[in-house]
Amino acid sequence: MPDTIIFAFKFFATAVVTHILVCRLAPSGKFMFNGLLVGFFSLALACAWEFKIGRADFLALYMLLTAWLAYLMFFINLLNSVTLKMLERLAEAPGGNLSGEEFNNIFNEESGIKARLADMDKNGFIKIEVEHITLTNKAGQFLKMIFLARKILSVNRAG
Repeated sequence: MPDTIIFAFKFFATAVVTHILVCRLAPSGKFMFNGLLVGFFSLALACAWEFKIGRADFLALYMLLTAWLAYLMFFINLLNSVTLKMLERLAEAPGGNLSGEEFNNIFNEESGIKARLADMDKNGFIKIEVEHITLTNKAGQFLKMIFLARKILSVNRAG
């Protein structure tokens, strides 16, 4: 068991360092895509290593995958946290405070929706045009995977 944990930790730590380097040296703003790519290659390398040494420690591979997905989820939630964005704006304001009106101008429902739409457009999930918003093929494929996962897990709705 300790060998399993050490194996998973080594590949996980290497993946984290690689992910940091990728994000710092080639900043694309696509944290999730880069994260999934690095995670996939890390898991593939771990599988190849296991194959090379003639064993199949599925627990180590599972631990690596679980740790990597937890890492991504933690940072994605942190990067998209409305609370963190509010605190950041307050910290940037002179004296660390904003009037209620200034705060409401920055953080209202409309600006929140516009920011989400801009993120979806930037990531290629939608195409924003003057008269309408269109779902892209990329989003359609993503939704198919989500709907399949919901069906498998017997989850009928989001939220």
